[in-house]
Amino acid sequence: MIRRSILALGSALALALTASAPAYAGSAQPTAAYDTNVTADAKPEPVAKNRTLTVTGSLKYKRSGTWRPMSARAVTIHFDPSGTAGSRKVATVRTNSNGVYTYRTTATRSGKWIVRYQPQVSTYQPDVASDAVCVYSAGRWQCPVSPTNPDLDCADIGRTVWVGTNDYHDLDRDNDGWGCDSYS
Repeated sequence: MIRRSILALGSALALALTASAPAYAGSAQPTAAYDTNVTADAKPEPVAKNRTLTVTGSLKYKRSGTWRPMSARAVTIHFDPSGTAGSRKVATVRTNSNGVYTYRTTATRSGKWIVRYQPQVSTYQPDVASDAVCVYSAGRWQCPVSPTNPDLDCADIGRTVWVGTNDYHDLDRDNDGWGCDSYS
């Protein structure tokens, strides 16, 4: 009799728990409650080889129609060098109380800096942002113009630079190897 009562009580409890649990159709999971937005800005652009490059940005989430900063959250920094090498993770940094992060490194190659936010809980959506940077050495630009590396103008550079014979950005109007002669 006691065994039957315990079994009946267990069945009733299981039924009550099942009724109160949320039901998902098939294998569908609940969607994230909040949109997120991560930004990325690598500066200076362009940058001389072996100079300091800083990747900065912010992380926010949208609640009740308002974007709010996400503090103390980890974002990963990846670098995808120009060419076929593929991207690699270089750092994990945390946002400050204003949702802002900063990562400093030495510029060695042209490529794209990618910032990813991958939340640990499903409350927030993941997000990604990127910024391409052209690195030059000995006055010679290292990356051609492409959809991810827009054209540079002399106003972007602000000084005379050696471009040699590969004037990717059409900075050398008189074909003497020096671009942006007006800054001399």
